Parts: sequence; C-alpha cells; structure tokens
Amino acid sequence: MVKILHLSDIHLGSGFSHGKINPETGINTRLEDFVNSLRICIDRAIAEPVDLVLFGGDAFPDATPPPYVHEAFASQFRRLADANIPAILLVGNHDQHSQGSGGASLSIYRTLVVPGFIVGDTIATHRLETQNGAVQVITLPWLNRSTLLTRPETEGLALAEVNEMLIQKLQPVLEAEIRRLDRDLPTVLLAHVMADRATLGAEKFLAVGKGFTIPMSMLIRAEFDYVALGHVHKHQNLNPSNDPPVIYPGSIERVDFGEEKEDKGYIFLEVESGKVEWEFCTLPARPFITIELDVSAAEDPLEQVLQAIAQQEIEQKVVRLIYKLRSQQLDLINTAALDRALQSAHSHSIRPELISQLARPRLPELGVGNTLNPLEALTTYLNNREDLKDIQTELLEAAENLLNETVVR
Repeated sequence: MVKILHLSDIHLGSGFSHGKINPETGINTRLEDFVNSLRICIDRAIAEPVDLVLFGGDAFPDATPPPYVHEAFASQFRRLADANIPAILLVGNHDQHSQGSGGASLSIYRTLVVPGFIVGDTIATHRLETQNGAVQVITLPWLNRSTLLTRPETEGLALAEVNEMLIQKLQPVLEAEIRRLDRDLPTVLLAHVMADRATLGAEKFLAVGKGFTIPMSMLIRAEFDYVALGHVHKHQNLNPSNDPPVIYPGSIERVDFGEEKEDKGYIFLEVESGKVEWEFCTLPARPFITIELDVSAAEDPLEQVLQAIAQQEIEQKVVRLIYKLRSQQLDLINTAALDRALQSAHSHSIRPELISQLARPRLPELGVGNTLNPLEALTTYLNNREDLKDIQTELLEAAENLLNETVVR
C-alpha cells in the first residue's frame, strides 16, 4: 500500500500577538511553535518513510510572507526533497493574491524546479510512481468566483445563485479529470474547499464573497479512494462510512482562541485501489485557555479574579482573562497583581468588561443617533477588539465583498 502523510493549513507566521520574542533566537515564539509542529510532521514522513506528502493549502497567512518566514517553511519541506519524498503543495485561499490569482507564496517551488515537488494551482491529475506503487492525485486548489465567472455573468444574482452557477462551471471540469483516471490505481482528490457538511469557524466568514461551498456529491465518489481536504482548521471526517474518507486534518497549530478546544494534528494513511486505512495523529500544539468570570457582585473583585487564576493550570499556555465588573469596582483591581499572577503563562491578555457598558452600546461611535455606514461601524468595532487584530484586514475585506454583492443586486 502507498503510504501518505496529509497535512494542511500550516499558517506559518500567524498569531504573533500571542507570542513574544525569544531572546536567544530573536524570533517570535509563536513562529517557533508553528515550525516545531511542522517539524514533527516532516519527521514522521521521513521516519516511516512515506511515499508521498500531501499539503492541503494555506502555507502562510497571506501570499507575501516575510523572507524569514518563507525560509522557515522551505527549510522543513527541503528535508523531504533531501529524503527523495515527493510532495504536492496545494494552493489555498491564503496563498493567493487578494485578487485571487496565482499561488504566489508557493510558486517559487515550480520556478526552482524542486525535485519531486508539485505545486497544485490548477485542476489537474498527477500520476506519481512510488516505491510502493503508482498513485494518482487530482488537485483542486481554492477557486474564486473570478476564476470561473466574469462580472457580467454574476450581475444581479444573489449569492446562492452565483454559488450554483460556480458549481455548474466546476462540475464538467472535474468530471473530465475523473474520466481520464486509471481505474487500476489508487486515487486521491486533494482539494482546498469549503464542503457543505463541514463544521466551520472563522474560515467561512473570511471567505464570504470569494469562494463557494462544494456539495458533498462532488467529493463522495466511487472513483476516489481518499479525499484530502484543506481550509477548515477543525479536524473532521465528513463521511464516517469511509467510502471514501473525506477528511480535513485541520491546522497544525492553534491560530486564535476560536480553536482553543480543538485537537491539532495530521493524517497518516495507507491506500491502494479500493482500500484505505487512516489515522489522525495529534500534535503537541501550544494550549490556549480562557479564564472568564463575573465579579460584579464581589466585595473584593481582585481576590476573586486571583482565585480564578490560581485554580487554572496556566504554565506556558496562551491565556486570555476576561472579567466583568461594575465601574465602581475599577479602582479595586490592581492590574499589576493580575500580571504577576499570570506570569507563568506563555503569554496573556487581560480584558475587563464593564457591566454598565454591556446593557448599552459599548462604543460611543455606535450609539443611537450616530450615522456610520456598515464598514465604518465594523471598523470601529474591530479597533476595539484586540483578540481579532490578526484577522481585522480579512474581516473588513469580506464585509466589503458582501456589501458589493448587495449593491450589484
């Protein structure tokens, strides 16, 4: 059987606000965390050794990562080339320019002709000869509506109608690849998509107005032995009957607090025509923890917050402390004492919330009588949300796309 390691959504360079500079290396500790998780994946691939590595897309937060981040990614994947292990690097939405054209952050691997490396930026079938036999992989990169449709085609259409039109355009292209398959070889579909059964988090919101949802009928096909997905950060198998398995491995590290309770890992599988065995392998991703409490009724709110911190195991975790209190209690909170109580955490943030503010608009700019357009209102809100700082640009871009769709209609 052909051995494959399937990982996705590395997002190298994300979450720096949850880290700190390592004085010994000069590098943000969250970058070191992400590189460590990637290193473990590559270690496993080489130790087996596997016959093929499939990367499901989103190597970085955007298409133009800083050189030192790109080098950190390249240094790990170069180990595969040195071990003569082929890899297919699929282009995800974060690997493309904002206009949705090209796999900018991964195209260098094609330019340099790295032995055994394939950049999956088009719908195509790739046949690979391995030590354990041949395998064929259909690549389906992230597709924007602009990739398949012209603006006049979508003018006046609702989002659901545009989605249906996109599916109609995609289906014959994918069918053409399926018809050309060798039925005697194991087949894998490698796709960076939003599938309609997936449990989605921020990925769905950030992609609004750009991508589209793929129906499960396009993924659950007898011709496929395994469907390797990317894009969704939560690990899940969308087809528990495993005929075929349709699997998101999830991201390899926690990107933000929205992933606090998710396990992180990769998939190891063995496949032959008509048969597949797979397992989810967990990674030692850095834990995130939220400590949230209401001290508005406490006579000594500081002591109550300190007790809540003491009850949690916070050492080397990324900690978010949220406490609700009354404005009259503000002078009773010693922030320096909270910082000292949280000093064993890897990093921490402290967010007090006034009860009096919770009953009315928290931001004066959003109060009654003020006239802000939707984008201005969202910008004002996001400027006051430190926990959303990393994705503020993408949220605003998604909102603008939604508003543009409304105008078109």
